[in-house]
Amino acid sequence: MPDPVFFKSEGPFSLGELAQLPGIELDPDADPNTMIMDVKPLDLAGEGDLTFLSNPKYGQAFLETNATACVAPEKARGTHPKGMSLLISQDPYKAYAHIATKFYPPVPGSGKVDSTAIISPSAKLGVNVSVGPYSIIEENVEIGDNGVIGPLCHLGKNIKVGNDCRLGTGAVLSHCFLGDNVSIYNGVKIGQDGFGFAPDAVGHVKVPQLGRVIIGSSVEIGANSTIDRGAGPDTVIGDNTWIDNLVQIGHNVVIGKGCILVAQVGIAGSSKIGDYVIFGGQAGMAGHATVGTGAKISARAGVTTDVPAGEVFAGFPARPIKQFFRQLATLNKLSKGKGAKK
Repeated sequence: MPDPVFFKSEGPFSLGELAQLPGIELDPDADPNTMIMDVKPLDLAGEGDLTFLSNPKYGQAFLETNATACVAPEKARGTHPKGMSLLISQDPYKAYAHIATKFYPPVPGSGKVDSTAIISPSAKLGVNVSVGPYSIIEENVEIGDNGVIGPLCHLGKNIKVGNDCRLGTGAVLSHCFLGDNVSIYNGVKIGQDGFGFAPDAVGHVKVPQLGRVIIGSSVEIGANSTIDRGAGPDTVIGDNTWIDNLVQIGHNVVIGKGCILVAQVGIAGSSKIGDYVIFGGQAGMAGHATVGTGAKISARAGVTTDVPAGEVFAGFPARPIKQFFRQLATLNKLSKGKGAKK
């Protein structure tokens, strides 16, 4: 639950106010003037708190909660505890996200530039840009309005950062352009040399990495992830793509919009990923392969060939998930055959 030591609430809000948020309706039996003080999980919520129910497995906790209000699906009407008010949503988890963000919006930048920051005279900072201690902003960098540059960041020359972007502690950016509303978490490295070389028995020959990294708008890049710049073509990350912690994206990779890459995913160079693709944790993708729009790659899968649009692949080498489980079942049967230990 939110600790006031770390999180400042903007509440309270009435149920009527919360019902104005996207995808939320006030239950006819609920009083729109009921005040909500905070948001908490089902088992910790009490008087004045709002909670949510999105998974049937928490049905018992829903019946036992002491929350004043709950965001729940329509089918929860009539089964909720006596005295509880409902906000109805087809997607309670998403609705809760909107409500929690209203109570705890992102902390705005102060507009203060720390005295220890080193900023080139040719850099252009928009309105209300904050720059943390010991950060370095090199020549001709452009940062849009309301940007937050955390401590110890390094922004290489000529890069452009859009409006409402946030860079966490120790982020290092070079050879890149960022759209609006991009969140870069602690320790992220963007635009460094790609892993490009010509193998040679005497000594490998470095291939100059002459491309850029182009990042769209509303992108999130998790802590300690790395995105290499292109060797010639650009590395591209589409709008509204979310990248978890410890993800490696190689040079020339093109990722579409709305994709999700979970922790420790590795995407090798010159791969192409369509829109709304999901990679589970620790999945890997070989270079020069393509994953079609809407495909899903299971955790720890290894993609070595093209994946058609809309398919779900699993295993190593990755293959259609039904085929993967059939083969697994066959191996199970064989292992229990004549002479095998049971």
